[in-house]
Order: sequence, then structure tokens, then C-alpha cells
Amino acid sequence: MISVMDVAAIQQELESLPADQQDRLAAFLAHLRMKREGLLAEVQRRLEGDNPENWISWEEAKTEFGLDEADSGG
Repeated sequence: MISVMDVAAIQQELESLPADQQDRLAAFLAHLRMKREGLLAEVQRRLEGDNPENWISWEEAKTEFGLDEADSGG
């Protein structure tokens, strides 16, 4: 188990990473979160869907998956 102090040290270290590496890490953490919350199957089902009536916009997807605040960079 990682202690709170270790998490703070990790966060500080991650701030010094280049943006592309931060983005890769963010994607990995989002993947872990979706897996933990059981969302991966739903995302896969939606990605494989071929009926445009079932598609949602990127803005709707960000809202639905709680990504609005995480995507402040535009």
C-alpha cells in the first residue's frame, strides 16, 4: 500500500514529466478507473456499434464519463 506521503511525492515527480508522458499516464489511469468501475465493456460496446443513431458527441461522452474537469487543456 502506498502511503499519503508517497502519493504526494509521486504527484510532484509526475508534474515534472513532459506533457506527452503525462498524457500517457492519464490515459492509463483513466483505463484503470473504467476497469474498476465496470465501464470498459460499455465503452467497447459503444465503439463497436455501427448505428449512428446510438452515437453520442465527444462533448456528451466527456460529460457522461466525468471527463469535463480533466480536459481543461482543450
